Amino acid sequence: MTYKILSLSLSTLVITSVSALASGPDLDRDGIPNISDRDIDNDGIPNQFDRNVDGGFCIRGPLKGRYIGDRLKNGAPAELDIDSDGLRDRALPERDIDGDGLRDASPLEEDIDGDGLDDDADAETDIDGDAVPDSVDRDIDGDGVQNGDDSNVDGDDLANGEDLDCDGDGVTNGEDEDIDGDGIENGDDGDVDGDGLANGEDLDCDGDGVTNGEDEDIDGDGLTNADDEDMDGDGISNDDDADADDDGVDDV
Repeated sequence: MTYKILSLSLSTLVITSVSALASGPDLDRDGIPNISDRDIDNDGIPNQFDRNVDGGFCIRGPLKGRYIGDRLKNGAPAELDIDSDGLRDRALPERDIDGDGLRDASPLEEDIDGDGLDDDADAETDIDGDAVPDSVDRDIDGDGVQNGDDSNVDGDDLANGEDLDCDGDGVTNGEDEDIDGDGIENGDDGDVDGDGLANGEDLDCDGDGVTNGEDEDIDGDGLTNADDEDMDGDGISNDDDADADDDGVDDV
């Protein structure tokens, strides 16, 4: 009988432990896991307006009156898990970096890392707040899709083909050496602006808002068309290209 009671007790402990693990971290101990808590630190400021989602003075619950969490602002380089849900901001499964209830890939999400700077602001140099500058980040908006495969590299409400700063680095496409932020310089990139259209099929290869027929540097590689042996960046030399300027009209 003693053995059976001990066995039941251990079983209960195991079940309780697994249940607690499944619920995830709960910073303010209000019974709602951080991953689904709209005010993770219970400071009365909803996550979407809180500049330090996981750090503040509790205003209610068992920790009322105490400062809990960290003192790192959401955009601080040292802040690696903004919403303290147990998923690092750079982790592939992390789809809502600032814990505001809006997925990072949502067109309604205008401030992915919750630092108070809009994702398309010139001053925003680390859109997803993962401590990797956008200029070298291979997943700028932290949505788990690498820049080269992402139809909206910087996570704003404009798709790459409509965005004059595709990678959100503050450098407009016409001046940017790597327009879509995929790590491949424009001159070697088969889809310069990352809009899903290969250069040879795209009427605005570099996504600068100037159609190829009117653009002095069609593929955005820094060479004017007159000095460029492959002006539209489609991998076919001008001499062998039926539509060298890629304006949609055969040269003949």
